[in-house]
Amino acid sequence: MSTIEIKSLDTKDENIIEIFSSAFENYPLMQFFFRDAYKQSIKHLIELMCHEVSVGDSFFLGGFAEGKLQGIAFVTPPEKANNDGDAQSKPTPSEEEFARLIGEEALMRMEGYLNLKKANKPNQPHFYINILAVHPQSQKKGIGSALLSQVHQISEENSESRGVALDTQIQSNVDYYQHFNYGISSTAELENVQNWFMFRPDVG
Repeated sequence: MSTIEIKSLDTKDENIIEIFSSAFENYPLMQFFFRDAYKQSIKHLIELMCHEVSVGDSFFLGGFAEGKLQGIAFVTPPEKANNDGDAQSKPTPSEEEFARLIGEEALMRMEGYLNLKKANKPNQPHFYINILAVHPQSQKKGIGSALLSQVHQISEENSESRGVALDTQIQSNVDYYQHFNYGISSTAELENVQNWFMFRPDVG
């Protein structure tokens, strides 16, 4: 069994796009957002996330097996998670460019999801795992669980945080996260996409 290492991830890592795009190629939420334009649009989304990490409080954690990046968690800390999606905030130049690149219809679908996400977030301070991605060839090898465990530890060591929240659009993922003591906070349907919002309170 290969050794798994979890560490902060440089946004310039050349494998980020490959892992995200491969992990979510047939994922319901991404198909809902981008439809036939997935391959082009997912790259624009990743570029936006990388920009947010480089200039803001959100961060990437990388899961490395035998020294090679195989999984990524995109996480927002409590201070940002509680205010994320504020309707009064003005779009940044990067967000405006992203909107232009993906088109108005895709943007409206994404905004519908973000509004749903905001409405179903926990009230108490928390870390939010926006995306957990493991390369398909490296799944079921402990990388996802190692990334989750690291986020849980970070949350438990943060005096302001009360736990970790996330959402998923696949039933099997619900079962997976429940194994790590996540409970279902709420469910909601966005057109034909079922969303499960989940929360894991910090231990102790």
